[in-house]
Amino acid sequence: MTLVLTSLAILVAGAVASLALGRVPRLALRTAMSAILASAVLMALASGAALLGIESQAPRNAEWMLPLGAVSLALDGLSAWFLLAISIVAASVAIYSPAYLRSAADREPVAVFGALLCALVASLTLLVCAADAVLFLIGWEAMTLTAFLLVAFHHESPEVRRGAWMYLVATHIGTALCVVPLFGVLCALAHTTSFSAFAEALGVAGRTTPVVLFFLGLLGFGVKAGFMPMHVWLPAAHPVAPAPISAFLSGVVVKTGIYALLRLLTWLPPLPSYCGHVLLLVGIVSGVMGVLYAIAQHDLKRLLAYHTVENIGIIAIGIAVGMLGQAAHDPTVAALGYAGALLHVTNHALFKSLLFLSTGAVLNSAGTADLERLGGLAKKTPVNAAMFLIGAVAICALPPLNGFLSEWVIYTSLFGSALQSHGLSAGPAAMGILSLALMGGLALACFSKAFGVVFLGAPRDDSVRTQPTPAAMNVSMMALALVCVFIGMAPGLWIPLVLSATSELVAATAADITARLDSVLATGVSLSMMAAVLAGSAAGLVLLRRALLVRARRSNPIAAPAIPTWGCAYSNPTPRMQYTASSFASSLMISFRGLLWPERMATAPAGAFPAVTHLETHTSDMAENDLFQPIFQGIARLFAMARTVSWTGESGPHEPTRPQSSHRMGPLRALALGIVGALRRGTIQVYLSFIVIMLVILFLSEAIFSPGATRLMTPPIGQESTIEGSNR
Repeated sequence: MTLVLTSLAILVAGAVASLALGRVPRLALRTAMSAILASAVLMALASGAALLGIESQAPRNAEWMLPLGAVSLALDGLSAWFLLAISIVAASVAIYSPAYLRSAADREPVAVFGALLCALVASLTLLVCAADAVLFLIGWEAMTLTAFLLVAFHHESPEVRRGAWMYLVATHIGTALCVVPLFGVLCALAHTTSFSAFAEALGVAGRTTPVVLFFLGLLGFGVKAGFMPMHVWLPAAHPVAPAPISAFLSGVVVKTGIYALLRLLTWLPPLPSYCGHVLLLVGIVSGVMGVLYAIAQHDLKRLLAYHTVENIGIIAIGIAVGMLGQAAHDPTVAALGYAGALLHVTNHALFKSLLFLSTGAVLNSAGTADLERLGGLAKKTPVNAAMFLIGAVAICALPPLNGFLSEWVIYTSLFGSALQSHGLSAGPAAMGILSLALMGGLALACFSKAFGVVFLGAPRDDSVRTQPTPAAMNVSMMALALVCVFIGMAPGLWIPLVLSATSELVAATAADITARLDSVLATGVSLSMMAAVLAGSAAGLVLLRRALLVRARRSNPIAAPAIPTWGCAYSNPTPRMQYTASSFASSLMISFRGLLWPERMATAPAGAFPAVTHLETHTSDMAENDLFQPIFQGIARLFAMARTVSWTGESGPHEPTRPQSSHRMGPLRALALGIVGALRRGTIQVYLSFIVIMLVILFLSEAIFSPGATRLMTPPIGQESTIEGSNR
């Protein structure tokens, strides 16, 4: 813990120095980033020592000035794994930020930015290393507030303020309604705020209390993680935040919700299988709907924000498989599920931070992230194009990069769960396999659109002027890209690290976990090597062709002239003949229109000499439009009724009435109103349909939850695992 405490002291000193040097903004920013870089190196060393068992995991305590809680810090395998991700992202952001904010140093408070970023890294470190409930909540709240202020850095824009406030309100609702009651119950049961006493207290708390606490944690921590439908703050906050903060939000901040959920599971006894099924359903919905909404976006940062929701869903699927393995007393499946989720936590932090930093380089070069205006940036910023391509390949889970290996482990755990189940109990795991495959295909289509529209072709807007990417930004992105390639090519080096974190969640021997991970990753590594050889051969052929063409042109320019690409008989192609982002994704939008409900606004050509035509598509978020917006409108209506002392809530004659929202009705509200309308019509066909549906639901519930189904799920005597699964 000495290195962690030293890094916290350096971060505090960096924040104070940045504020003190406020009159010299560039020096203040460099000082803060240097402090973050130094602390990140120390945190990486501390986490590596803890994961390898070099350093003792005994908690470090200090006297507390208040009558609640204690300053108790500990670095076990789970904390160290998340601290490692924090350190890597912090180091890359520290190298990237001075060049990104160079042009804004004279007109914006970059010294405050540096101090807040130091405070954010310190609060994240305090959060994952806390061994006391009060200290955890202090780190949780400090992280929320500093992230809110950093999202609102460009607060002059109303859209920025809206995104920042949505983040703050959403996370505080989850904290107030779920997180604080969760820790209140835990402290009441254990008669202490120390984490070390929670597991023992819950061991004798009965069956209902752990289940209730799990669902409180799923809701409260799920808001921070971005599970659907609690994800609405992500697509609002990510596009308006500075690029380094977007990388931190997606790479690290949302992972604190995952960390808190996993930490809760280390205290709870083995939960019933339906808890794992609920989390699996949440992961499937988050993953599939997240990637579908990403395909429909026109803003590059908003597209990446929805892909964060998708990857959080993949992590949730891995955690759910771990829970199902423990419920079935199968530690092998449980270890694979948890290990896959933990690997994807770090891998997603790496490639998503790379993608957001690359998007920041696009903004720095072109001044916009609007997909309909960009194009041809690969010729102007080739290094950034290569970095975005590496991040895109990694997030699509293609070999030989790191995203493939973590999803490969989750795939294997799902297959293991399905094979170990009987009857209907194998259905959820099979649905997880199908949904994970669907996510991969849709992600590939989405990033084909993103990379092709932004970096290939010709610029779609002549007013967009590009400039080269600063060297420091390229260095930061290249470091993340190299780590992605390194993990994909040599995953065996990460097995000893993830082993310590996995052992905190499932009680299997280190030898069993290592042997199982080695056997699973062996096939994945073979596929990665084959993909690397194929990619290297293709790149070598391209370079050889280019070298031969250059040589031929130099030796005989007349015999080997430069010939433009055939344009299908168009002698003068224009940028308007290219695919736009909307047209590229239109076929997928049509295929999934029943889920997305895209809105199409068109002005068709008319007459012999048509005027200007217009076509625009927009896909609103179902959760925001159909769930949260009506709730917020209802709350606003109640306050209006209280303010005007009337049932209608209408404003007085001297007070202007607020305009109604322009959002159209989404699928959830349309379905609800359709059901209500059908019931009000009172036809016999509708009543019979509802009776049949209820009977089917009852029969399925009886088949899944009856004692007979439970006996089918229990393995025969003699086939039980010799290793007892446990959460502790």
